[in-house]
Amino acid sequence: MRARANKLIAVGMLCFSLGLIICVLLKPVGLGVNSGISYFGNYRLTIVPYAIAILGYGLINILLARCISAKELWPLKHSLYVLAVLSLIITITPYSVSSLLDNIHTATGTVLFLLQLILSGWLIIKMHYDRWPIVFSGLMLASGIAAAFYIEGPHGFLIQAQIVFQWSFAAVLYTAVNNLIPANTKAS
Repeated sequence: MRARANKLIAVGMLCFSLGLIICVLLKPVGLGVNSGISYFGNYRLTIVPYAIAILGYGLINILLARCISAKELWPLKHSLYVLAVLSLIITITPYSVSSLLDNIHTATGTVLFLLQLILSGWLIIKMHYDRWPIVFSGLMLASGIAAAFYIEGPHGFLIQAQIVFQWSFAAVLYTAVNNLIPANTKAS
């Protein structure tokens, strides 16, 4: 199951990255408007690659959760399902449609980022304070603080901070998979 889980993480980040690269190629102004990754979910031109980036990531979380059979890893397994649901909500609530959708979108994104931070902290403990999860979680925290700082201003690096955050979380997951999931186990 470990090999499958590693492949799933790679595919998830490939969906995330390629979807965002296509969005940027189609609408490069998205890098400078300081509206974050979700900027691309507001335009017909970029909605499909945006959905591939976010929903692909969400679907991979569901498949990754199914690779986890150890009962002591239930927080990881259930968190991955929750992250998938949050990804769906973020995708279907473009913030520019109404203030209600903006509030739902923003609250959901905040919960997603906080859950990822909390989960990375739990994984650090489960991996007995191994240095790499600490390093990647530190990057998550730093980029999360940067994202929070940039979210209100008209200019900044919000999308870049969000991308670093998500890649850092993927690195924490990769490290966890290789430390906590036995190589030869059946999925539950």
